[in-house]
Amino acid sequence: MSVHFIDNSVFQDSVSTPRMREIFDEQTMFQRWLDVERAIALASGELGIIPKAAAERIAAHAKMDGIDLDAVKAHGKVTGHSLLGLLKEFRRVINHDDARYVHWGATTQDIIDTGMMLMVRDAYALIEEQIAETLRHARPLLKTYRDTVMVGRTHGGHALPITFGMKAASWLDEMGRNLVRWRAAKERILVVDIVGAVGTFASWGDAGFALQQRSAEILGLGAPLSPWPSSRDRVAEAATLCALTSGTASRISKEIYNLAKTEVREIEEPFTMGKVGSSTMPHKRNPIHTEWSIVLDRIIRGDTAVSLEAMGVENERDASHWKAEWIIVPEIFCMLSGSLAHLDATLSGLWVHPERMEANTRMLKGLLLSERAMFVLAQSMPLPEAHETVYQASVRAFDNDTALIDELMQEKGVAAACTREDIEAALDPKSYVGLAGEIADRVGAHIDELVK
Repeated sequence: MSVHFIDNSVFQDSVSTPRMREIFDEQTMFQRWLDVERAIALASGELGIIPKAAAERIAAHAKMDGIDLDAVKAHGKVTGHSLLGLLKEFRRVINHDDARYVHWGATTQDIIDTGMMLMVRDAYALIEEQIAETLRHARPLLKTYRDTVMVGRTHGGHALPITFGMKAASWLDEMGRNLVRWRAAKERILVVDIVGAVGTFASWGDAGFALQQRSAEILGLGAPLSPWPSSRDRVAEAATLCALTSGTASRISKEIYNLAKTEVREIEEPFTMGKVGSSTMPHKRNPIHTEWSIVLDRIIRGDTAVSLEAMGVENERDASHWKAEWIIVPEIFCMLSGSLAHLDATLSGLWVHPERMEANTRMLKGLLLSERAMFVLAQSMPLPEAHETVYQASVRAFDNDTALIDELMQEKGVAAACTREDIEAALDPKSYVGLAGEIADRVGAHIDELVK
């Protein structure tokens, strides 16, 4: 039975990806716990804490093969304990006196935290890969549309001309910063939490640091300076990275969603034959990918808030905060993977309509270039006077749906300050995009370095 959309056979690929689901799958989670038990046993054997033969036997059986999950579940119902059921089954599978050395000196959180970090490590790598792939697939937008003029909008309205290459550059630069953040935080986040009952390593004696270090090496994780059963900042940082990345994906998706509206239709997510937007309106081409990225972002940010709340742990251990991570960490990573998959599908096949972009630059009949007109007049009159002159003409142009140049030529002093041809040249959108093309070039070169 499936309740969550992540596991729903029909909708699971709308909210996540097969590769990310596999990382957090139930079987995988228990296997990661066994992987930690294996590493602790091997390290203990090498250090003489337990017999080496026992360590090797434990390591050889640390597989989910033979583990009866129904028995694990039944044990948990009786004891209410998160790990003991799996340990009992593990010892049964070993079927030897050496099984008594399983979990030697360790505590439950050692296993679950470190097992979670193994899953986060794999999820981390997948997210980095997805971000890099999205950047590579979207990179051509910067070159192809470097000089494609479109309306720049502020506060929801037409402001000044920009280029679509510049707009796309802002998307990729922001997503690129996310990739830099993921890479920079990796060593800080991905560490073991093998410290014993209260973090003193007491059960392993003087070999505690050595056991932690060797276990970390076996698992391919780092070793922390201090115990972190109560310090949940690493998990909160990972969640925050997910929220930042999701927020970027949502911003890009929302922009595409808005610019795809019928009245604008400058860009839109790709459409293929067979895709249906509405069960009742055959003409509809609904923005499926962008909508999902926006939806998933809301849930990811909500879960991230929970991860920040979970930092308020009491004393040396507090499951009333810690256990919240068991729910939100898989959900956050699974949904971020889904969001990035939707974004990649959108950007890699994005439909761009330059003719609509150009038409929209002329929608306000010259008002889009009011700033340029003001600077033309300011060559012959004080800037405040030029601003007021263009302002008055703009108000009439808005109210009367007339051309700005016609209203300007009626203003006192304009004809003496410049010719109609001067203003007409100034009102050409292509002549006033500043360094938009260079911005696209700069970001493109940066992305090439980032994902080479």
